[in-house]
Amino acid sequence: MKNPWKLPLGELTEVARQAARKDHGDVVTYVVNRNANFTRICHVGCAFCGFGRRPGTPGATTDTIDRVVARVGETPWVTEVCLQGGIDPDLPPSYYFDLVRELRKNFPWMHLHAFSPMEIDSLCAKAGEEPEVMLPRLRAAGVGSIPGTAAEILVDRVRKKISRNKLPVARWTRIVRAAHLAGLRSSATILFGHVETWEDIRSHFEVLRRLQGETGGFTELVPLAFVPYENRLGRMLAQRTGGMSRLEERIRRRARRLYPLARLVLGDLIPNLQTSWVKLGVEGAAESLDWGCNDFGGTLYEESITRSSGGRHGEGMEPEAIEEAIRRAGRIPRRRTTLYGAVKNPFSLGKKSCQASARGHFAL
Repeated sequence: MKNPWKLPLGELTEVARQAARKDHGDVVTYVVNRNANFTRICHVGCAFCGFGRRPGTPGATTDTIDRVVARVGETPWVTEVCLQGGIDPDLPPSYYFDLVRELRKNFPWMHLHAFSPMEIDSLCAKAGEEPEVMLPRLRAAGVGSIPGTAAEILVDRVRKKISRNKLPVARWTRIVRAAHLAGLRSSATILFGHVETWEDIRSHFEVLRRLQGETGGFTELVPLAFVPYENRLGRMLAQRTGGMSRLEERIRRRARRLYPLARLVLGDLIPNLQTSWVKLGVEGAAESLDWGCNDFGGTLYEESITRSSGGRHGEGMEPEAIEEAIRRAGRIPRRRTTLYGAVKNPFSLGKKSCQASARGHFAL
């Protein structure tokens, strides 16, 4: 195959589409999941984030464990709960472990996809433990996998520009490696469309390739388009580029090339490439199925982080709507588990039947 980095866009897209079809046929998967963001308190101060609140400022709140459990209980048919929050320096390690145990006790059929490498780094610091000790403890408590967020761009020079307090690349890699070696698989992410160059993207992909070659622990790659509307970085870049509409177009162009590159550069090691309807919109996500994507993401139900930066595509989608979008794109929808297993005995997609039949029907 020709060097994908040098291919014209049309050829690049077609080669990526064919590669995805070879590996996955016409099937596009999705997961019935929900987010549960438990604290907005965060002292990191990422320039691209509209979600976090500095301790002591308006909106800097943390939910009680009972409140998180009650919110999750509003969607008992989901097969996955994604737990992420801000980095609160005063939230004790016991909160995280108690939260996991309570969710496992109340919803044993749900897979817990919990805590970013940044959160795990903070947990380690508070507990005085190394990642190689903390990750097995989290697994024993009931965590099933971790989100590979806090990656942004895995180039320290870029990380210092967009979030000077973010954990460095070597630390992110160590935590994800420790998770994989502890039996916790993870997603991999990349945040694009801000100050990164194509060479930075290439370096990011190389980090993922090396780590996946070592552990085999990544389930998927999830490219995340920068949402620029309600954060410091977006306002700065809009001024630099001549306005928000030009910045939006720049992000769209980058997405159009990055997705097929991800398929061709990483697809032999990380076979699942997930689109993001919450970032691209439903129509944009459907279009990206022709750019090498084979997964539509999840229902989410409570998407707060993108919305806090001004995201315009909603907080959640019902399974019926996801399946309709996949079919309109000429593909075959198939529900999956978090770890890309098959759902046993799938039942009607309606809420009532899901709610009545949730227990015991899923391969977790």
